Order: sequence, then C-alpha cells, then structure tokens
Amino acid sequence: MSLKKTTLLFEEDVYSKLKEKAKREKVSIGGLVREAVAAYYGIKDKDDKLKALRRLKSLNLPVASCELMEKEIIEGALSDREN
Repeated sequence: MSLKKTTLLFEEDVYSKLKEKAKREKVSIGGLVREAVAAYYGIKDKDDKLKALRRLKSLNLPVASCELMEKEIIEGALSDREN
C-alpha cells in the first residue's frame, strides 16, 4: 500500500484523546485517522467486500420477496413514527 502524506491540525484536547487511544490500541495516530476515514467514507478494498459478502452468505438468513420486505420496512417505519 502506497501512502501519501498530509498534515492535520487538531485542538489540544482532541489530540490528547487520539494520543491516548493510539497508545491503548498500540497503533499510531495516523493509523487511527486512516482507519476512521476509511470507516466513515466506506472505503474498503475489493477483498474486504468479498469477505463481507461471504460472511453474510454463510449466515443462511431467511429472505422474503422484495415486496414483502418493503412492506415490512414501511410498516416498521410507520410504527416507529407513532411511538
């Protein structure tokens, strides 16, 4: 993986918290920031996506028709609105 350099400025309290978390997780602050950016923006490589799909497939979850699932989603959303 090729890395590019950038400079980020943090307020002191944010930097202190990042530094503590990095120490606890035994990773650099840059590693924390890269991980957070990838997670926030959904940046994953093809292998990660394929692994996730394989894990989902292995669950053998029941699947209904699109129409039924849409109906259940709408009913659930309407029910949540009423509460």
